[in-house]
Amino acid sequence: MAAITFNLADLFEKTFGYITLAFKPDFKPVSGAGNQDPRFPSRVEQGAQGSPYYAKDALGTEYFMPVSLVYTDSAAEAQSGDVVGANNNSGTQRKWDLPYPIISVTSRKTIVETPLTERRGTVKELINIQDYEITVRGFMIGSSEEFPENDVTTIRTIYEQNAALSIQSPITDIFLLRPDRSGSDQVVIRELKFPALKGVKNVRPYELHMVSDEPFNLISIS
Repeated sequence: MAAITFNLADLFEKTFGYITLAFKPDFKPVSGAGNQDPRFPSRVEQGAQGSPYYAKDALGTEYFMPVSLVYTDSAAEAQSGDVVGANNNSGTQRKWDLPYPIISVTSRKTIVETPLTERRGTVKELINIQDYEITVRGFMIGSSEEFPENDVTTIRTIYEQNAALSIQSPITDIFLLRPDRSGSDQVVIRELKFPALKGVKNVRPYELHMVSDEPFNLISIS
């Protein structure tokens, strides 16, 4: 059987409509003996909250900025991911590294603008900062040139859980793991997409759109 080759950077542009250098980073050469030379400090391996900056894909290739989801596996079918805990009431806690992820974080502010009489402009009253919106785009790649059914099943199982789950990544840790949010890394998946990709049967693009979920303490007044 002939080998099938493809370029992830080209597939990403074709699928999602913009160019990313995540799959073809431009490493600048440096002189000296590398990390063994005291003039060159060793690289930082993890963020301030402990999430790693680097991971390896299924082929053993290192990549930057991994994204992991911790979810409850209550289904009878076998799922992907490392077991990180167990709960007798709901199921097994699993941690799954999203394959080939490209992550972005956005946020909006709710602002009330009041026009002023006989003056230019408006008075801006900041009401609040809305939930952080987190988008992960990537590819699921099947082994032996086959459709990645296991990964698709796993992401479907995670999406169909109508509950918050944990996201772990250095970039999301900066926005979510803060004292004013009670240190919560919880998110809710709002939307799941599988964009079409022609000509490659063992690659399936995916999109996950998530929003942060901050815990609140409600006080009953009676």
